[in-house]
Parts: sequence; structure tokens; C-alpha cells
Amino acid sequence: MGQFYCPIVGQNYCPLTKGSIPKKTVLYSIAGSLLGVLSTGIYSLLSRRQQYIQLLSEELAKDIKVLISQGEGPMVEFKSSFRWDIKQSKINQALEFVALKTIAGFMNSDGGTLLIGVTDEGNIIGLEKDYQSLRKENRDGFEQAVITAVSVNLGTDLCQRIMIVFHSIDGLDICRVIVMQSSRPVYIEHSGNQKFYARTGGSTREMNIKEAVEFIAARWPK
Repeated sequence: MGQFYCPIVGQNYCPLTKGSIPKKTVLYSIAGSLLGVLSTGIYSLLSRRQQYIQLLSEELAKDIKVLISQGEGPMVEFKSSFRWDIKQSKINQALEFVALKTIAGFMNSDGGTLLIGVTDEGNIIGLEKDYQSLRKENRDGFEQAVITAVSVNLGTDLCQRIMIVFHSIDGLDICRVIVMQSSRPVYIEHSGNQKFYARTGGSTREMNIKEAVEFIAARWPK
């Protein structure tokens, strides 16, 4: 019988001759290869987790008052409320979409911080009206509302990409949503259509199909 090439050990052998490779050797080689692949995967996962923790630590280390005083920018945006329409004095679900659009834009870019309860000018107005619009009128209820909105509209897996922290300034609560960049493209459905947003400068912009395809190909190459 002819010889066969074994890709694991990189040499020819004949299974019926004395020089054939013992079964144990083959099994050990396969096990070694699998362990190598597994070790690489675990190392990659731990590395990403370490980067995630480091980025969160850096964000949390930023003084909230200083952050607000610096104003909006490529990685910081203010929203007066999450669901309470100040002008109309009522709940406005469309405002949730505005906040989610910003979160999606941060995820599709380099991450960022969304501060809710702060006007565009940097004035702190708090979350009291938002609280009153919820079944559970406190921080826990607000956090649950944000997490639910992200899960339903962006994807449950993306909830792990945000961290919610509350601050009290002059007796007024504000919500700090720390958003990490996503490992996949993030879409949001609006009026029956899938929308794709990304940060450009100090704003969140919707991309057309051509722009989105090119952006995604460059950011998440296969």
C-alpha cells in the first residue's frame, strides 16, 4: 500500500509499515492544534475585555462638571431629556429615537458619552420630568427604560456596549451613558426602514446606502 501525507506532522507515512505514526501521536497532535486555537481565542477575548475595562475607567475618571463645561464634540453629546417633551409638556416617544440615534452613531464610530438632562448649551435641567413619565420614577426606572430601548431598537447584544452612570449636580440628576464602539454595524429601524448613523465632527449623521456600504467595508473588513 502507498504512503499518505499527514498534514498534522508534515510527513508521509504508510499505515501498514513499522514506520507508521502511532495513534497516540496523531491524537496528541490534534489535541495540541485545538488547544492552540482555543488559547488564541481566549487571549483575544481577554484582550478585548481588558481594553473595554480600560476605556471605561478612563471615561469614569473624567470629572462630570469639566466634561459639561467643554461642551459637545465628536465624542460628547447633550440631550435635555430621554422621553419628556419640554416644549409640549408631554411624553414624546420620538425623543427616544433621537437619543438612540446618537448611541448608534457612537457605536458605529469610536464610542462616546451621551449626557441626558443637559441642554445643548450645557445647562443642567435634570431628569425629574423623565422620572415622572416612568412607571418606576427613579434612577432604576430610567436606566431600565434606556436599556430596554437599546435592546429593542439596536439589539440585545449591544446592551453590553453601554454603561449608565448617574450624577447629582446641585440637587439635579443627570444620566451619563458611556457608549463603546461596536464590533459589528449597528442599524436602527425608523418608519419601517433600517437607518445607519455615524459621528461626523460634533454631530450624528445618517449615511446613504453608498456611504454606509463603504464605511462598513472599511471599518469591519471581512
